[in-house]
Amino acid sequence: MTGSDAASFGFLIIVAVLLGVAILAFEVWMFVDALRNPRLSDSEKLLWCLGMLFIHPFVAIVYYFVARQPKV
Repeated sequence: MTGSDAASFGFLIIVAVLLGVAILAFEVWMFVDALRNPRLSDSEKLLWCLGMLFIHPFVAIVYYFVARQPKV
């Protein structure tokens, strides 16, 4: 592996880590929003949160567009 290959690989690792952190932060944000959303019943909160725990990040993305509490 040459020096430029190693630098490219290092850059890709950094990008992957940053992307992973951003996805994790989004999931935590949607999880907390689901727990605090007064428009959802307790069973809906439970289902959204379980979905986010087991089928993440897809459920978090769906929650964002379907059930997220809009900030006014």
